[in-house]
Amino acid sequence: MAIRVRRVCAAGLVALALTGCNTHPTASSPQGKGGGGELRVVLPFEPASLDPNNWRDETALLVAPNLYSKLVALDADSRLFPDLAESWTISEGGRRYAFHLRQGVRWHDGKPFSSGDVRWTLERLIRKPGLLGEATRRIERIETPDGSTAVILLKEPWAPFLTTLAWFGGHILPRHLEGKRLDKPVGTGPFRFKEWVRGERIVLNANRNFFRKGPYLDRLVYTFLADSSRVSDLLASGKVDYTVVRPPLSLLPRLRKNPDLHLMISPSDSRYYCGFNLHRPSLKDHRVREAVNRAIDRQALVDRALHGYGAPAVGFYTPSVAWAYNGEAKVPAFDRRRARELLAEAGFVPDERGIALELELLVPPVAPYQDIAALLRGQLRTVGIELRVTRLPLVALLERVMTRRDFDLALLAGSQGPDPESLNTRFGSRGPLQFMGYESAELDAAVAEGARTVDLARRARSYFRAQEILARDLPIAPLIEAVHFSLFRRDVRGLPQAEARHLVPVNEYSLVRVTRGGGRW
Repeated sequence: MAIRVRRVCAAGLVALALTGCNTHPTASSPQGKGGGGELRVVLPFEPASLDPNNWRDETALLVAPNLYSKLVALDADSRLFPDLAESWTISEGGRRYAFHLRQGVRWHDGKPFSSGDVRWTLERLIRKPGLLGEATRRIERIETPDGSTAVILLKEPWAPFLTTLAWFGGHILPRHLEGKRLDKPVGTGPFRFKEWVRGERIVLNANRNFFRKGPYLDRLVYTFLADSSRVSDLLASGKVDYTVVRPPLSLLPRLRKNPDLHLMISPSDSRYYCGFNLHRPSLKDHRVREAVNRAIDRQALVDRALHGYGAPAVGFYTPSVAWAYNGEAKVPAFDRRRARELLAEAGFVPDERGIALELELLVPPVAPYQDIAALLRGQLRTVGIELRVTRLPLVALLERVMTRRDFDLALLAGSQGPDPESLNTRFGSRGPLQFMGYESAELDAAVAEGARTVDLARRARSYFRAQEILARDLPIAPLIEAVHFSLFRRDVRGLPQAEARHLVPVNEYSLVRVTRGGGRW
C-alpha cells in the first residue's frame, strides 16, 4: 500500500511520515516578487566555493538554500519541508519513494526543470558521495517515468532516508549544464547569482520566476567578518541587517536594550565538542581520552565562555531529539585527581614544569571558540596536559582535520540532528564526518539496526546502545549543548526562524522583507 505524504511533522520520524501527518499546508503559488528591499547578511567566513553539495564548506551551505532547491528540505525546527517535490509516496515496505515534482519550475537560465535533473544529480552523488553517502549507497536504482515524477528504489528499507536527503547536501543541479564550466551558479532557488567580489561580498538578485511565494527582497548581499566584536556596532549603525556571526555574549544585555535590534534565543540541536585523533599514539590510549574528559569542568565552560547560555554536554547525542537521547550514557565524572592518575598509568609523568603531555588544539578564529579554548587550556593544565592552541580559518581547519588528519584535538560545533542517524554520520566507521579515526563494529551494528525499522521504540533501543558504546570508548569530549542566537535589525521581517518559521527551509530568505523605518510584515 502506498501512502501519500505532503509534510512530515517530526524530522526523522518516518513512522509519522507513513501516517500522512499534514498540519501545515504546502506553500502557496508564486506572488510578491521583489520590492522588499535589500538584506545584508554577515557570514563568519568567505565560502571556498558555491558548490551546494560541498559538505566540507559549511559557509557555502549557508548560501546554497537561496540559490538552489532540494527534493525535500528542513525548516528551522528540523521538520521536513516539501521543496521541489510537492508530495511523495512511500511503498514496498519503505523501499520505494515516489516524488511528485512541482510543475512549471525553471532554472535561473530559463531552462525547464524536470525529473531528469533529479536523477542526474543523485547519480552524480552516488559516484561522488558527500554527506548523502549513507543515503546514496543504499539506492538500488532511480526511475523517471515522466518529467514530473522521480522514483527512488532502495536496496532495503532505511528509516532516515528522507531526513538525510533534506539535511546538508542534496541540492538538485541542472543536468543540461553537465560538462560545462559555470561562470556563475545556476539553480532553481529564490535568488539568482549576480556577483562575487572575492574578499568582500556575494550579491544575489531576486528570481522573479521562483516557484513558491516570494522572494520579496530585491537583493541579498553576503559579507564576511570573522571579528565578532564588530558585529553589534555594524548592526546598530545600520550597515548590516542580520548576522550569522555570533556577537560576544558579554554584549547581549546591552544589545537587548537597543530598540533598533532584535535578539532571539531558541533551543538548538547543536553542540560544541572536542574530537580526538585516535591515530596519535597518546590519544589512542583510552586512559588519556578519559583523563581529558575528567579534567573538563563543563559548567564552567558554559558560565564563563557562553555567559550561561547553554548547558553542559554530558551525553553523546543531542537531548533536543528526546526519544533518541540516552541520558544515562554519560562522560566520566569531573575528577581531576583521577585524571592525573590515568595519565600516570598511561606512562605520562609530569616534568619539572608539571607537564606530562603536550597536545595541539585546532580552533576556528571566532567567538566563542577562542574563549572555550582558553578555558580548556587552563583546565587541562591543572592535570598536566599542555594545550598549544592553533587558530585557523574554518576551511583550513577542516582541511587539516578531515582531509590530512593532521591534528591532535579539534574544537568544533555543529548540528547533531535531525535524526539519530547522525550518530553514524559522525561516529560510524564509514561516516562522512567521522574524522577521529574511530572504528567500532559494535557501534556500526547498533546504528544500522536503528535505521532498519520505523518503529520508534526499536529505533530508540538501538541508538541508546550506540550511545553507551560511545560513552565507553570516548572518541570525543562533549562540551556544551548550544542554544541558537539570532540577532537582526527590527526592520527585518520574515526570517526562517521568526515570522516565516515552518513556511520556508532553514537559511532561505524568500519571505524576508526589509522595511526601513519600520512597517508591517
